[in-house]
Order: sequence, then structure tokens, then C-alpha cells
Amino acid sequence: MFKRSDKKIPLLKLVFGAAIFSWEKRYDLARSLWLPFLFGLVLSLTDSFQFGDQSLREAGSANGYSFNWLYFAMVAMFFVTVIASVRAYRVLLESESVHSLPISWGQSETKFTLAMFAIALVFLFVLALTSSFLMSILAVYENIGALAMLNFLPPIYIAARLILVFPEVSCRPDVSLFEAFKWSWSATRGHGLILMFLAVILPLVIALGINWFSMTSVPASKFIGAVLVWLVLPFEVALISLSYSSIKKWVKQTNDNI
Repeated sequence: MFKRSDKKIPLLKLVFGAAIFSWEKRYDLARSLWLPFLFGLVLSLTDSFQFGDQSLREAGSANGYSFNWLYFAMVAMFFVTVIASVRAYRVLLESESVHSLPISWGQSETKFTLAMFAIALVFLFVLALTSSFLMSILAVYENIGALAMLNFLPPIYIAARLILVFPEVSCRPDVSLFEAFKWSWSATRGHGLILMFLAVILPLVIALGINWFSMTSVPASKFIGAVLVWLVLPFEVALISLSYSSIKKWVKQTNDNI
């Protein structure tokens, strides 16, 4: 029988711990992520400099080159991000420290990708339901403003409850995707609000901050922003990894005591 732990994730301790954890593992991360990091950096920089200029974008759009390159860059960056994330989880959770190939694709990466699409679909489905419900209630009021943003809270909460599927499939490639989702949903009972901040809201704030900085007039802001995107990835993975290992340990201890 599965029973959740009554312990709670220490929010501030986990944030600072993730920064220290990723720094302590920097050499293992560098050995494992250097090629995905390099590919991602090149794609980010090329995309930023080629499409950041309006005249170049219009010139490229005239002959289709702009659209073709943008499509390729987006797809390539997606797969590179998946590979880098899976490897970061494995390194941080010590399931794999050194890779025989500088870049590879296997069961974990495939399930990781499917999990991303599944969570995205669940998010959109719940968002559609909550939007319809909230708008029907607030339709009688005028100037509802920020209240309309409340419809994002339920899908963000559900996404946070399912977020542990990523370290689970990264470190256990043989586990089925359904079992990974089931375990994440069960194990995160009582931790949903904290995981909302750690796994969804905080990374979103960081991403928006980097994006804002990249568009400023600071010298080399685009280059610095592109580098920061990939340097922050291990920290974000470390946040979820520490949450995953803590919750898994607590759940195991609780179930062993039943």
C-alpha cells in the first residue's frame, strides 16, 4: 500500500541547496553536458543574432530562409534540451556520471519527451476548463484585470504534481510512463504548492529575467543571455532532483514503517 510522507519540502533550504549541489557537481556536469551545451549555445546565439534584427528577418522571410532556419533551430534546441536535461538528472542523482558518447538518445530521452507533451496537453486541457469556469463566473463583473490570471493556477498546480516524472524516467529508463506519472502524482500529495514555486514559477521567473536582459542595450547582452540559459539549466534540474530524492526517501521510509 502506498502512503505519502507527512514531511514538507524546506523551500529556502532547497533553493540554496540546489545552487550548492550543482556547483559541487560542476565537473561531472561539464564532462557530461559539454556537447549538448555547445550545440544549444550555438543554436541560441545564431537564432538571437539572425532573427533579432528586423531587416534581416524581413529579408530572410522573403525567400523562406528565415522560416526554415527558425523551424530547424526550434526543433534542434528542443531535442538538445531533452538530452541535456536527462543527462543532468542522471549526473545529479548519481545514476550515471560519465557517458561513452558525447551525445546520445535512448529510452529515457524518448519517455522524457513524451512526458513533456503529455504534461503540456494536460495543462492546456485543465486551462481550457478553468478558463471557461472562471470566465462564466466573472463575466458579470467589469475590469476583472489580474483576476483572470487565476485560471492558470489549477493547471500549474497539476503540472507541479506531475513534475517528478522527469527524474523518474531519466534515472529509471525501464519504468513505464504511466507508472512514472502515477508515482509522481501519489508521491507529491501535500507538496503541490511548494513544487508549484520550485518547479514551475521560479524557473519561469528566471527565464523571463534572462529574456528581458537579452533585449536590453547592455553590451553583449544577447551572448550573455544565451550563455545564462544553459548555465541555469543544471540549477533548475538540481531543484527538481533534490525534491525528487527527498520525497522518494520520505515515501520509502513511510511505506517501510507501515
